[in-house]
Amino acid sequence: MQPLTRRQFLAGSAAVAGAGALAAGGVALAGEVETPAPLPQRVPVPARAPRSTQADVTVEWVRSTARNRSVRLVITSPPGRDRRTLPLCVGLHGLGGNALWWGDPGIRRVLGAAWAAGVPPFTVAALDGGDNYWHPFRPGDDPGRMLLDELPVWMTERGIARDARGVPVLAAGVSMGGAGALVYARERAHRAAPLRAAAAVSPGLFTDWRVAAKRPFAGFADWAANDPLRFHPEIAGTPTGVWCGDKDAFADAVRRYIALAHPEFSRISPGKHDGTYFGSVLPQVAAFLGKHVAPPALPFAQPAGQTVFPHL
Repeated sequence: MQPLTRRQFLAGSAAVAGAGALAAGGVALAGEVETPAPLPQRVPVPARAPRSTQADVTVEWVRSTARNRSVRLVITSPPGRDRRTLPLCVGLHGLGGNALWWGDPGIRRVLGAAWAAGVPPFTVAALDGGDNYWHPFRPGDDPGRMLLDELPVWMTERGIARDARGVPVLAAGVSMGGAGALVYARERAHRAAPLRAAAAVSPGLFTDWRVAAKRPFAGFADWAANDPLRFHPEIAGTPTGVWCGDKDAFADAVRRYIALAHPEFSRISPGKHDGTYFGSVLPQVAAFLGKHVAPPALPFAQPAGQTVFPHL
């Protein structure tokens, strides 16, 4: 298997982006998103896309003992595919959001188009994590334990990712969820069950405690213990991808993370901290995750003198 060059990866991902977009349909989605993601985070619906490529989404409520409340379980998968046979990715939402972000119409079309274009398929399971920065911040509310201990049980009960006993092999998150994906990767590594890959989009990272203090951390020690800029050596064995817009408030911290952690793939590109940027890089995120769970080459047109996605 030949390694991808940065140029090859970006070229292939651009082809995925051009192949896709959205439309309504798929499995019932709780009134077509009853409490949508905050407007700045929502991924716009692409202007052109066949309805047949839209991802299937289901929404239900489950009782979380770890969070001491009922939470939404949103499952997104390639249209018409048997979820039971696909690898599982846990999807983490941003601050002020909820699991429905991963079932919003824009996400359904962008992911569906990427899978239709040849990205190796996987299922995404998202849960309401609250505004806890995906770690135990409030008493009796532990979203991390929910992901680690409860999610595999719920997936097993539904026959999803049956070959992995309901355990996710991938993680992806945006904003607060981007940092959360790295925290989750660390906890999986600590359990000697590392992820195959983790993707962080515009991760909420901080280089200054005075700024981090405005987020859900119990104090400096809590922030320091859950700061990817500090614990990155602990996930050095997990392939990671990091994306951020150049006009994002987190851009400087993300650049520092890239310089320290040397993720397998990283890209700072034009964009802000909003759904428009998230949607623009999501095809690359899907391709990055997909290449870590399946080997087939993607059916993209090959630019002159360049091989795109050679035997992923």
